[in-house]
Amino acid sequence: MNYLLRSDRWFVSRCARVRGGRPSGRLLPSLSLLLVLLVGCAGSDTTAQQLPTHLLDICNQRTDSLLQEATQQIEKMTIEEQIGQLIIPIWEPRYDSASQARYLQLIDKIRPGGILFRKGEPYDQYWLTRLLQERSRIPLLITADAEWGLAMRLQGTIRYPRMKLLADHCTPEEMYTLGQHMAQQCRVMGIHVSFAPVLDVNNNPKNPVIGTRSLGATPDIVISHGLALARGLEDGGVLSVAKHFPGHGNTDKDSHKTLPTVSGSLEELERVELAPFRAYIEAGLGGIMVAHLSVPALEPDVTCPSSLSHAVVTGLLREQLGFKGLIFTDGLEMRGVQRTEGLPISVAAILAGNDLLLGPLDPLQSYEELLSAYHAGVLSEETIRDRCLRILCYKLLLHAGEMVERPIYNKEELYEALHTPELVSFAKELQNKVSQKK
Repeated sequence: MNYLLRSDRWFVSRCARVRGGRPSGRLLPSLSLLLVLLVGCAGSDTTAQQLPTHLLDICNQRTDSLLQEATQQIEKMTIEEQIGQLIIPIWEPRYDSASQARYLQLIDKIRPGGILFRKGEPYDQYWLTRLLQERSRIPLLITADAEWGLAMRLQGTIRYPRMKLLADHCTPEEMYTLGQHMAQQCRVMGIHVSFAPVLDVNNNPKNPVIGTRSLGATPDIVISHGLALARGLEDGGVLSVAKHFPGHGNTDKDSHKTLPTVSGSLEELERVELAPFRAYIEAGLGGIMVAHLSVPALEPDVTCPSSLSHAVVTGLLREQLGFKGLIFTDGLEMRGVQRTEGLPISVAAILAGNDLLLGPLDPLQSYEELLSAYHAGVLSEETIRDRCLRILCYKLLLHAGEMVERPIYNKEELYEALHTPELVSFAKELQNKVSQKK
């Protein structure tokens, strides 16, 4: 894609060296390198050999040189640019001139780390993505809510069955293939990150928001099928993001509307809610989204959402569970995280240990809050740099597998690329399986 030939050439040059020649569209080696590199990014004593071997066995590069390139890039960035990297606005995929002007203005102003698009039309999002990438000096992470495929947000794309139906009728091997097919469609659209799989154990029948988004009511089925989907996504070149840590299944409230409580004991949480996330981390997979939940067993302040809790994000997720990947907040426009006292939500979320702030109500205001917190000494340069360096490491590797020159689709060609015979046939096969009566 043309934007990779501009000031972001360092991503392409790394890709060429990783491949020993012309960049490849296949990203499995890149994601293997990613897991090794992030050990260094996080400043942990954990060694690469302690990570799962299923992604490391094809890694044959020196991680210090990769980290050196990310460090060289961050040395060129101002503190303002580093702060901007921590923010992911949520935008409508509109390609009209007024929307373009508004989006480009914010790109120039805060240099966001990525974008999440709302519902819309694929071709508009495709061209808007190209436009925003061309404008951004540092390549954007394009993210997607695509739990059951792009059709969750983009009209006219392949719609797969809900996760519960798939887990009931399909094998883990089929879930892996599904992940690969989802990744293929994401890459056509220029998407690097999929907010999937849902690893919540749906063990409360009164839950109003998880339901069939979950793979099932037991940790075992969630682990077997959820991790297979995540591996398929990452082997296909798209970062998976497990959600909603530490588990949104056992509650009867919706965090979009209020702050739900998960009231299980620590032993119960370990056995049920945390089990899929622990397995995901042990499998060496790369992203986790933190929910807005009150979990008294983990955070004594029942008014503090888990997404803003240092005990949950840093103490549990980073330190106890040993997660080295990217941590995203759940959407910061949700009511479950709103509050009227204390530090601004954006500042509290970074201090808690999150890397990326997803969908602040006002991205520019969040940027200014973070910058003010830095100048006031509330946010240290070390903290900002740590988060930004980890983000750059992921960008280095997720962008590295893109072709130096990708095809420019017209509307018909884009539709065809998203509906290849193989993709359509497999989707029909899955639909037939879940439609069969036992």
